[in-house]
Amino acid sequence: MLTQIIETIAVELTDDFSIPVEQVVELFEIPKELSHGHLAIPVFLLARTRKKAPPLIAKEISEKMLTKNIPSIARIEPVGGYVNFHLKDSFLLKTLYEGVQKKGERYGYRVVGAGRSVVIDYSSPNVAKPMHVGHLRATVIGQAIRNLAETQGYKVIGLNHLGDWGVQFGKLALAFKRWGKEYPFEAEPFESLYKLYVRFHEEAEKDPELEKQGSLTFKNLEEGDPELHKLWQRFVDISMKDFDRQWQRLGVRHDLVRGESFYNDRLKSVEKQIEDKGLLVESDGAMVVDLQDEKMPPCLIRKGDGASLYATRDIASAVYRMEELKADLNLYVVGQEQTLHFKQVFSVLRRMGFKWWDRCHHISFGMYRFKDAGKMSSRKGQIIRLEDLLNQAIEDVKKFMTERVARGAGTGSSEAPSPTSSGAAEMTVRDIDRVSEQVAIGAIVFNDLINDRVRDVDFDWEKALSFEGDSGPYLQYVHVRCHSILRKYGLELPKEFPREASPLTSPSERELVKTLLRYEEVLRHGFEQFRPNILATYLLDVSAAFNRFYHDHRIIGGEKEYELSRVILVYITREVIRGGLRVLNIQAPQVM
Repeated sequence: MLTQIIETIAVELTDDFSIPVEQVVELFEIPKELSHGHLAIPVFLLARTRKKAPPLIAKEISEKMLTKNIPSIARIEPVGGYVNFHLKDSFLLKTLYEGVQKKGERYGYRVVGAGRSVVIDYSSPNVAKPMHVGHLRATVIGQAIRNLAETQGYKVIGLNHLGDWGVQFGKLALAFKRWGKEYPFEAEPFESLYKLYVRFHEEAEKDPELEKQGSLTFKNLEEGDPELHKLWQRFVDISMKDFDRQWQRLGVRHDLVRGESFYNDRLKSVEKQIEDKGLLVESDGAMVVDLQDEKMPPCLIRKGDGASLYATRDIASAVYRMEELKADLNLYVVGQEQTLHFKQVFSVLRRMGFKWWDRCHHISFGMYRFKDAGKMSSRKGQIIRLEDLLNQAIEDVKKFMTERVARGAGTGSSEAPSPTSSGAAEMTVRDIDRVSEQVAIGAIVFNDLINDRVRDVDFDWEKALSFEGDSGPYLQYVHVRCHSILRKYGLELPKEFPREASPLTSPSERELVKTLLRYEEVLRHGFEQFRPNILATYLLDVSAAFNRFYHDHRIIGGEKEYELSRVILVYITREVIRGGLRVLNIQAPQVM
């Protein structure tokens, strides 16, 4: 919505700036203080051509713009080297309302990406290993970026680059042949598989020869051994069943599963292309691409025993995504410990002559850890499982909600701002189970996404599950409070903005409107920077602005002249919070 207003004003400014309207649009800023207007544009770049001080230029442009009588503008003020635009309160509320009514769940969405596609690789766990808290970041950040891309009109292909190939499968197959009968594969297939994986590495510490035998077994698998391939497929099927269960709980979806094994038939072609470019050289028996001129270690393409490596498969994967899936952007949501690996892969792609190499992006993120837990190791079985984390969170939230209901907390109709009483007394046992899962999983997801992805995250149970402060449950509560007010109002809101709605002019009302105006821009910036925390932080801003408004005004049963307008403002707030939570992949319950 704000984009349309900016574009309207920008058209009137093109003559002054002597640049295309698209470039004028990019100059606009949103002032932090409402006293500086809803929009501002700097004029410093005109100082040289006009040979005047910026304040004088701002004054001239302001006077000229005032003569144009743009319907949305209440007043225009020159302040220093800026022209500040104050928009009409009645216009803003009307435009917000009609935008929400017209677009519904797609409010704030843009079509800038129409006709273009994004392939995004996220979650992508390894076969035979349980998903642990380390996978949580790749999963929830990836899904949120996927959702942000969709808000910009892109066609998105969510890709599961399953870790289903490599020497570990030779080791796993060897372990299964030796000790598989000792484990209850029929009753507990995935647990048995993981225990077998851990056991192999325990045994290999005593007998290093096992490592060599595991590598040889994988080489036989790569060469097409039918028995090993059948065993490998069994391992993949067992693992995918467990992974699908975890993704379903988190609301995560993929469009394609293209594990590393998918690229086996493409590796020779990739190696030949590298060799034809004169890039492939021998190093200690292995074949590599020398990257010394970029101060990087060589990129290993093929091991001395002929087995392929991660880099080879990732190069083949990039070619597949860009050439066959016709991606305009190729995104890898993978931890920052793989930064060097992706720099090497992208460098090889550039040297191979692929002009699209710079449209491949590694979306890195920091580590996820518990303050009281040591370093995780899947080889030693020392991991904090994602499933255990979710179960514990649900148990804690359910206990809290059950106690509140038992004490008769809330009526579902009071406007008292208690974050734990919105409809609590009306909740059934079934509601508690359902809502506890929505709140707990939302808490875990938001606790991750509120952080800038490039930073490490220390998990704090108390902070994550808090119903107050910067948390997922707090946002869900504000949504519930908005819903409760609308339910109490009881009347259906009209499709068209009602003429009888009065302009909202108090400081807290105008501040909330100004905050809601930013939603479309927040979605845009969140995707452009691949940072879901921009949206997460914004939703906290909306909630804070709403609570100030809520504190200052009695919405229902107060000043009758403003009741409808205030209810409309509550409605817009609810839709923006619900829409933003949806993009973050967090559910918005109606009672808590």
